[in-house]
Amino acid sequence: MKTVIYLDVLLLVNFLIAWFLLLAAGAVSGQRAGAAHMAAASALAALSSLILLAPELPYPVQLLYKAGTAALVVLAAFGWHGPRRFVTAVCWFTAFHLALAGLAMLTVLQSDTELVQTGNLAVYLRISPVLLLVLSGICCLGVELLTRAGSRPSKTETAGMELELCGTTIHLRAALDTGCHLKDPITCLPVLLVSYPDAKGRLPAEVSAFLEDWFAGTRQVRPPGQSSLRLIPCSTAAQHSLLPGFAVGEIRLITPKGVLGLGRSAVAFAPQSFESDAYEALYGPDFL
Repeated sequence: MKTVIYLDVLLLVNFLIAWFLLLAAGAVSGQRAGAAHMAAASALAALSSLILLAPELPYPVQLLYKAGTAALVVLAAFGWHGPRRFVTAVCWFTAFHLALAGLAMLTVLQSDTELVQTGNLAVYLRISPVLLLVLSGICCLGVELLTRAGSRPSKTETAGMELELCGTTIHLRAALDTGCHLKDPITCLPVLLVSYPDAKGRLPAEVSAFLEDWFAGTRQVRPPGQSSLRLIPCSTAAQHSLLPGFAVGEIRLITPKGVLGLGRSAVAFAPQSFESDAYEALYGPDFL
């Protein structure tokens, strides 16, 4: 039995499938791509499907080709934002491909359709292109619904924090962030992370001036007043950086029963806003 493959249909179907699966991979990895990047990545994915028509390659070469094309497609769609986010997107993109293949195979097994052609880890099934696109849409829609259901806003519990900088007592509202594990590299104690834009109005003038110059790219030699400067390593999914901070004698927790001293620690300042009216600072679970 001979198989007739129409290249225009093959490329168009794979282009649309890649678009759906990239949307799904971006949703779960927290990345969004513009239409131009999505089109370029989907076109690259469609062209990579032509390996089906090539002579059979050695198995290691097939694996390398599949992994390389998946990485290039994800890179074309979302760009480079650090190895962790890149690998996460590649893994999800590959996982959704496998999930789609499973749905297609299930459809084949439930019918009298026979496997038509395989080659170089690519499978061509005698299945309606419309049905294949519907299955891709189901994968994408399912992921979108799950991410929306899992991102329902919840009430953020905050706590009052009190500390002193340059002789001024500062009161802040802080929220618990389970992913915040900043440490003072000198004392190894947990650090209170403060948004400079959100807390700017509560800081002493000399501290604000120092932080303004710091975030503008000017590195002053001496910190303001008698403050002890700390450079706090901060690692996120997007980047690694050093945040300016200061050692403080004590950070106090304000409770309904009074003020509770938490001991000696440090405070670090982030250049971006936390986009919340409820708090200006974050602390990790090991802070208290």
